[in-house]
Amino acid sequence: MRYFNSINLINFRNFENYSISFSKYCNVFYGKNGSGKTNILEAISLLSKGRGLRKDKFANIIKKNKEKFIIKSDFKSEEIIYNLTAETKNINNRFKKILTVNNDKSFDSLELIYDKTPFLNFLPETERLFQSTPSVRRSLVDQFIYSSQNKYNKLVNRYNKFIQERSKILMSNKNDESWLNQLEKNISQDALQIYSLRENQIKVLLNNLNIYLKDFKLPFKIDVKLIDKFYTHNISYNEYETKLKDIRKIDILIGGCGIGPHKSDYMFYVNGNSYVSQLSTGQQKTIILLMYLSQCKYLSEEKSKKPILLLDEVCSHLDEINRKILLNLVE
Repeated sequence: MRYFNSINLINFRNFENYSISFSKYCNVFYGKNGSGKTNILEAISLLSKGRGLRKDKFANIIKKNKEKFIIKSDFKSEEIIYNLTAETKNINNRFKKILTVNNDKSFDSLELIYDKTPFLNFLPETERLFQSTPSVRRSLVDQFIYSSQNKYNKLVNRYNKFIQERSKILMSNKNDESWLNQLEKNISQDALQIYSLRENQIKVLLNNLNIYLKDFKLPFKIDVKLIDKFYTHNISYNEYETKLKDIRKIDILIGGCGIGPHKSDYMFYVNGNSYVSQLSTGQQKTIILLMYLSQCKYLSEEKSKKPILLLDEVCSHLDEINRKILLNLVE
């Protein structure tokens, strides 16, 4: 088992110097609005890679009139305790987060922890997943992929960089045909890899989700359809490259790139004939939470990982039955 044994927050949000210990099982925070419940969850999430569950600027997280924040934690893995630290450092008037494991910030030391302990974050705005924009649904699928393959973000970042570089060349009207061809080759390769990983993730998710729905006798069967005006399962790299060449003039006019995984969407259906978005708010939230727990099940049983699941404002809109389902699964 892997879990946070304790955490100490220094100059973090509303906390000047605050410490708390945790159980190795489920931990529940309750209290008045503004007391700092979400801040504790955010601090835990910042002990992983990235900008935490709120994705806020580090300058906004540091307590007012303080120079930096420091988060310290004892993290227990099997019988070994690791000292984790996340703190900000001002470099050229820009705050960066420095992560260390036992005072070591080397890549190998960090991977020892984070490869086996992925984070999954549920926020109140996630409740509107099925009614929100396509980018929100893509982001959730990507979050789940990243939890099982922690190098996935590099693939997505590289793909976005190629898209931006291609757009700059097209908009500048520079006739750099060889570089443009190479960029479109790179885009095609990365795009098809992203499509494939997302497709596999959806299959895994649906399998575990529908098992949970059946086990708890909920009258739903969920299906997902990819909405994409260009992509098909058997498309080749060459066909993708050719299409990118064909739409260059259009992309000059509208900017960006008109095709690719950054344009796709995922529509969720219930019982094969209606959108999940037509269910009640509580029913939608139950399905979303079961999606998170389904991913945890997959990570622990299939990937030998020990995920940390952070749930913010988790019980609102849930009736007694669905709260019991949630608590049973968490336990």
